[in-house]
Amino acid sequence: MKSRIIKNLYFAGEVIDIDGPTGGYNLQMCWSTGFLAGESAAKNK
Repeated sequence: MKSRIIKNLYFAGEVIDIDGPTGGYNLQMCWSTGFLAGESAAKNK
């Protein structure tokens, strides 16, 4: 997820407001959003 306020700032993992178990239990969501944030950051160089 890209910030609308700060250029080149991306959010991933448990920082994102999701509906589900958090606290280290939703690892797939953390890995998936981390991957997508990294790909998006690399494309916007």
